[in-house]
Amino acid sequence: MSRPVLTNETGETLGDAWQLMFVSGLRHLVVLDDDGVPFGVLSDRAVLAGSPSTIDHWGNLLVRDVLARVPRGSIRPDSTAQQAVHEMSHRAVEALPVTEEGGKLVGILTESDVVRWVGTAA
Repeated sequence: MSRPVLTNETGETLGDAWQLMFVSGLRHLVVLDDDGVPFGVLSDRAVLAGSPSTIDHWGNLLVRDVLARVPRGSIRPDSTAQQAVHEMSHRAVEALPVTEEGGKLVGILTESDVVRWVGTAA
């Protein structure tokens, strides 16, 4: 799991999300709903694949239009790596928000985290 987690809201524009990713150097943002609970994950690939690649166009699209939705509480801090990999594979997503009971965001699990885990487990 990686921390800190950068977040965005469903109503933000893709342009704003892309700027945040670009400046931070991160490839994923956890998108929060109006209650501050993880709603999905936005990846740089989804931004680039989901729309024409112009900043003007990204200003007209909202994050919720291209993000990968994830079920609430899909992965917890005490979940096993196997559970996480199964969930990522089943949902066909590159990253999952890690939440505590009640939906509080505590981290993000990415494919890179899984690769690091496999490398240290060998």
